[in-house]
Amino acid sequence: RVVIDSQASRRTPGQQSQPPRRQRRGRRRRGTYDDTVAPLDATAATHTDLVRVNSGSTVKDIAESMGVPVPEIIKKLMMLGQMATLTQTLSDDAVGVLAEEFGKEVEIVHAADEVDTEPVYEDAAEDLTDRPPVITIMGHVDHGKTSLLDAIRTTEVVKGEAGGITQHIGAYQVHHNDKLITFLDTPGHAAFTAMRARGARVTDIAVIVVAADDGVKPQTQEAIDHAKAADVPIVVAVNKIDKEGADPTRVRTEMTTRGLQPAEWGGEIEFVDVSARTGDGLEDLLETVVTLSDLQELRANPDAEASGTVIESRLDPGRGPVVSLLVQRGTLRVGDALVSGAHWGRVRAMHDFRGQRVDQVVPGEPVEILGFDGVPEAGETVRVVENERRARQLAAERATRLKTEAIARRQGVRVSLEDVFARAQRGEARDLNLVVKADVAGSLEALLDEIARLPQDQVAVNAIHDGVGGINESDVMLASASDAVVVGFNVRPVGDVARVADREGVEIRTYTVIYQAIEELRQAMEGLLEPEQVERTVGQAEVRATFRASRVGTIAGCYIRSGSLRRGIAVRVVRDGTIVYEGRIGSLRRFQEDVREVEAGYECGVVIDGFADVKEEDVFEAYETESVERAL
Repeated sequence: RVVIDSQASRRTPGQQSQPPRRQRRGRRRRGTYDDTVAPLDATAATHTDLVRVNSGSTVKDIAESMGVPVPEIIKKLMMLGQMATLTQTLSDDAVGVLAEEFGKEVEIVHAADEVDTEPVYEDAAEDLTDRPPVITIMGHVDHGKTSLLDAIRTTEVVKGEAGGITQHIGAYQVHHNDKLITFLDTPGHAAFTAMRARGARVTDIAVIVVAADDGVKPQTQEAIDHAKAADVPIVVAVNKIDKEGADPTRVRTEMTTRGLQPAEWGGEIEFVDVSARTGDGLEDLLETVVTLSDLQELRANPDAEASGTVIESRLDPGRGPVVSLLVQRGTLRVGDALVSGAHWGRVRAMHDFRGQRVDQVVPGEPVEILGFDGVPEAGETVRVVENERRARQLAAERATRLKTEAIARRQGVRVSLEDVFARAQRGEARDLNLVVKADVAGSLEALLDEIARLPQDQVAVNAIHDGVGGINESDVMLASASDAVVVGFNVRPVGDVARVADREGVEIRTYTVIYQAIEELRQAMEGLLEPEQVERTVGQAEVRATFRASRVGTIAGCYIRSGSLRRGIAVRVVRDGTIVYEGRIGSLRRFQEDVREVEAGYECGVVIDGFADVKEEDVFEAYETESVERAL
């Protein structure tokens, strides 16, 4: 739906249209909710040349929007190296370039902007009441995060202020003195960042758990990076102080080197020594959290129509879609009509964190609801609308827009190396954020050192997160939330991460030679990018057994999971997310017969030229490369 004024004639003489403030592309706009995109006054458009275009619009839509003949648009695209048809959708970056070529100022409206962003209301001060702070606990998997959560919940049960917790909804509440605190029990940092990537500000305080006997680990650093990127206050809980070898001072020193200096050492970060096993320090931790939350003056209007954020969701075989959400404004009641992204529903039943049925929920409280038509993603905004018909309409509009935007996104990622230089050339100097992953610590350090040496007079390069191991979903979601490019050295995306990156519009670049990575970064910054060697995955196979043969070496008994394998094709051997060898398939056999190709769903014997150290559970990735001209 292209937004150019078609309703100016309906305005009363006294009405004046105010063109919306231009926003940075890739960021969600937050503004007072309106069922339709406000049309622009024709005269205002003439004076400001401001054009609002839906993300994923076709060439025809954009031509009408800008008031430019379609042939002129297609001609300009050809000059820019992009062949396009009348009905072809264009990426956001292509729309931006066209707007500048024709002297227009463009504002790109995403589906999330219109339908899925929580409205910002101006509530009168007398309507606001205090709400519980929302706390997310993060940290290394073995540092006692779960034990600490259990200890806090056990304390609540012992105090008699809560019944036994019978079901897990991703959040729960405890009391401290006369204050109520909401804890989010997120399954991992990826879920935490997924919410932020979708514009959801859910967490008020992040508690990072570090074991006193183990110190800072890579996952601890990841938690720090995610909490800093979310721009929320941080509290460090030094756990396991009762264990032999515990050294809280060492933890403080290590955290100080990472930019989190303890308050007792003159910094701004509160550190609390605790023991989940004995219960020592738990009251101090809760007191610290309450004090920090008091400083933030957390308040909400309970009398408005309800809105909130999805914490987690799942499909229950017996109950259908089950959605856990945090109410952030208004009071949610049984029977309310809801919309969340491309899904809608009516609240049929609600359960609190104890599993008890409730009829209404106020701001700051978590609740599990039944009644959605599907499973919305974590971080999606939920809000009450006037009736089911309106909810169904909004959800259908969003679903249609998302499909269109997905097509456009495949034509141009949100942040790419090419885009960085193009923006710098247009005088929009900006930072290039990177998420850097490598196979070993030495390689990672060398790559980071080289990145730091890049000239940064036009574009500042920031490594917002780095780590050792395969590229995982957490890396992609952090990149999505921070407009970053993922750079991998001798590592590959793990599992379905490549698909997640495509969905989120995140570019992943992988290299096997450090200087190639540095050269591409430098060329992107200087605008000298050569045609890109685009890799296309042909097939993927899992090694299920290995055999030794005197004449050919190691034979890998494989099952083709997807695509196909061909004799002579380029292949890489991936072990636990790390590339251990790159070469070609020398031999391919089925039932003792040489074959040229084996399709998905079949087993075969594979010999990799020059590589005998094949192990069970290795993954063979067959791929082809082709040269593609790089376009903005």
